[in-house]
Amino acid sequence: MGPLASDVTVVPLPSDATGRVRLRLARGHWRIDYLASARLGAQVEPLAIEPSSVEGLHVFQRGPLTTLPGDVYVYSFSLPSDGQYELFLESQGYYLEWMRAEWLSEENPLRASQVLLNPRQLLRDMAPEFKRQEAGMEALFWGSRYARR
Repeated sequence: MGPLASDVTVVPLPSDATGRVRLRLARGHWRIDYLASARLGAQVEPLAIEPSSVEGLHVFQRGPLTTLPGDVYVYSFSLPSDGQYELFLESQGYYLEWMRAEWLSEENPLRASQVLLNPRQLLRDMAPEFKRQEAGMEALFWGSRYARR
């Protein structure tokens, strides 16, 4: 989880489960922010409602919306009047940043070819450098900012 992405996963347990769960993860820089137990109810079919308007756009458009840092949009929806609803806003998206000058200075064609030719050896070769930098990665990640140009 981070400022750019999160992952929530539901893992159904068998009906005869004891209530005890053991998590095993691959070695690495993992963090679990939240673990919860919940009873799942009957499956429901969601009612998809398109926005009726979006403030912040010059012309309202349906479909994907590309945003930039600092952009603000206000979505309005017309809800059906025939009941009470639990609302869930679904979005699909990704963080897109093509290149930074700092990344270009670290290009290494030999290592890039190893990704295809000998990935196991590449990971072994890179592991010591990763371990040297691992302790400071989180602070660097949380302190990074994307600058609009």
